This record gives sequence, C-alpha cells and structure tokens, in this order.
Amino acid sequence: MERAEAPGVAETRHRMANNQQLLAALARLRAQRSSEPEAARQLLWIADAIGLLGVLERRRADGGVDFAALLAEMAPIWRRRYAPKAELVIVADDVVAPDAQAATLALIVQELTANALIHGRPIGAEGRVEVRISTSDGRFVLEVTDQGPGLAAGAPEERFGLWLVRSLAGQARGAFTLEGGFSGAVARLEAPL
Repeated sequence: MERAEAPGVAETRHRMANNQQLLAALARLRAQRSSEPEAARQLLWIADAIGLLGVLERRRADGGVDFAALLAEMAPIWRRRYAPKAELVIVADDVVAPDAQAATLALIVQELTANALIHGRPIGAEGRVEVRISTSDGRFVLEVTDQGPGLAAGAPEERFGLWLVRSLAGQARGAFTLEGGFSGAVARLEAPL
C-alpha cells in the first residue's frame, strides 16, 4: 500500500515504531536475566507483542494496515522465535485492516501462529503451518492450519493464549472457532472490517 501522509506523520510513526522495538528489546533482555522460568516466558511474550505492534506501526498508513505486508515481515521472525525448522506458509490477499481494529487483529494472528508453530507440529517432525488471510463480504477472514497432534477430547482447561484470542475476537465483534481431530487443527476467525 502506498503511503500518502502529511509531512511529519511518517516521521512520528517511525519514532513510535522505534520506541516499541526498544521496549521489546528491554523486555527480552529482562527475560534473559530472569532466574524464574515463568517470569522469563511472560516477559518474552510481552516482548513479542510489543515487537509486533512496532512492526504494525511501521505498516500503518492512511486507511489502515496492509496485512499482507505485515505478515510478510513477521513470518521470518515467528519462524526464528518459535520453530526455526518448521515450514511457515503465508497466503495473504490484499487486506487492509482499519486502524481501529488493526492491533487487535494482529495480536490474534500472532497468538494463533505462535501457538501453531509451538504445539501444532507432529511429534518428532518439523511440520507445516499455514496462515491464510482474506476478505469475504466485508469481513476479515483468518485461518491458521497446522499438522500437529490435533485437539484431544477432554483436553485440559484453556490456557492464556486461547483465552486471549477469544477475548480479542469478541472485542473485534468476530467469531472464533478451533477445530481439529487426531491430526492437525484449524483456527478460524471472521470479523467485520
């Protein structure tokens, strides 16, 4: 998406993105120095979320955020952080998310992608995760598909990541589903744009 911004706006966005990257780096450094594994894990999650928002800020332009460009920039970062040898496939139509929804949708995409890369691979294999975004009838459509062990019946109670996705989906007035059998899972979100 071409940017046609007033003078100074691009510079302000650039500075905001740089500040967010600095905050992400500080959180990552604190995580490395933590002697508590859970505290380190939580700090890394926060660092990833802040880093994503920094990238989103750089991708923001008049009219919204170009999600194809956002995913193209984030894909190598996600692979490196969560599953360096996994195959991560991004299939993205030209989707521009309005400013009011962009951060919420981006956090959902990141959480589902990270979850699939971490948990959605066959045991002892690298696996493949596909992230697909498109629009349909004025709605943002996201599908994250993996090749993992699937969703076990009677699985333990929902953890923070899926709780967060469900909460953010509600904030975006969207519908979130998670389906899977013995092999793989499909997370799907539809939300109005």
